[in-house]
Amino acid sequence: MAEVETKGSDHPLTTVKLEPGEKVALCRCFASAKFPFCDGTHTQHPGRGPAVVEAVKKE
Repeated sequence: MAEVETKGSDHPLTTVKLEPGEKVALCRCFASAKFPFCDGTHTQHPGRGPAVVEAVKKE
């Protein structure tokens, strides 16, 4: 499962660490109750959607 760490308050920096093969949808509308992850709230904000990120498995 993704590890999340946020540092700072005025200009927070959020780091998300994924396991190989893991895929997450990251919020880009800044309205998600599960920020930094998408919860679908962007559907209320036209023209916005998540950034889908996947950690590739090494073979």
